[in-house]
Amino acid sequence: MNIAVLSDIHGNHIALRESLNFLENKDIDAYCFLGDYTGEFPGIEETMKMLYDLRDSKTCYFLRGNKENYQIDELGEDYPEWDAYPSTIGMLRYAHKHLTKEDVEFFNSLPITMTLKTEGMPDVVICHGSPRKVNEKFANNEQSLKEVVAETNAEYIICGHTHYRMETRVQDTYIWNPGSVGASCDVPYSYRFMIIHDSAGKWEPEFISLEADTEMLIAEMKKAGIYETAPYWTRFTQLLVTGKCGDYTHGAMLNRAMDLCYEKYGECNWPMIPEECYAAAFEEIVSECGEIRCCAN
Repeated sequence: MNIAVLSDIHGNHIALRESLNFLENKDIDAYCFLGDYTGEFPGIEETMKMLYDLRDSKTCYFLRGNKENYQIDELGEDYPEWDAYPSTIGMLRYAHKHLTKEDVEFFNSLPITMTLKTEGMPDVVICHGSPRKVNEKFANNEQSLKEVVAETNAEYIICGHTHYRMETRVQDTYIWNPGSVGASCDVPYSYRFMIIHDSAGKWEPEFISLEADTEMLIAEMKKAGIYETAPYWTRFTQLLVTGKCGDYTHGAMLNRAMDLCYEKYGECNWPMIPEECYAAAFEEIVSECGEIRCCAN
């Protein structure tokens, strides 16, 4: 029994295509997708088509991520009062425009956790953030890790959301994270996922890392115009794929921009984060991690 586990595609259809092509010859019995099908990259329609096509021909299990919740909650709608904050809401609006009503209904039908049951093998709990909360990075917090393990009472838990590969054990529970297919924070940037294999009554993980075509990714981003749609968010995405963002994440840049907004204005309410605060946060990251040639043309 071989089960492929893929998480956090984030609209990167190039990464998804390469990952699925790799898996074609690996005798995969089932595919698990842990959520976040949209996000930082422009290939949303292509991503959804590949997922639907695979669902029609293979056994697939789909979970909902926080990015799907954003679309279900209609955060990508054209709220005029948010027009001045494109780096915050640009990619949410982009996703909204490139998803169909059926896509959003599909997202709404998905659970945030599931238990995979295979005859003769231990159960595997899969989730996006944690089994109890879609956006919880439980494995990064020792107390949360212990709580989730105790509450889940599973021998194996596989999660996504952090965009980092992880392999750890708490008491008798194995916790794995395959990393991100489309927006990996692991260095070097690559397309990351995993296969779990049955082995003498246990599951054994095989972590996969495929070399990324960075030039193709950036060309797709420029062609789609998302440097204008979400200026500093997309510039950070380029930092990510070129390996020049150090230990920073999109969330870290967002948090720094919000801190700068609060320092200057005495308050900061998402999504109303001025572009000047994003610019300052981005420049801090660039100055720390190195130069980037990031053009919107």
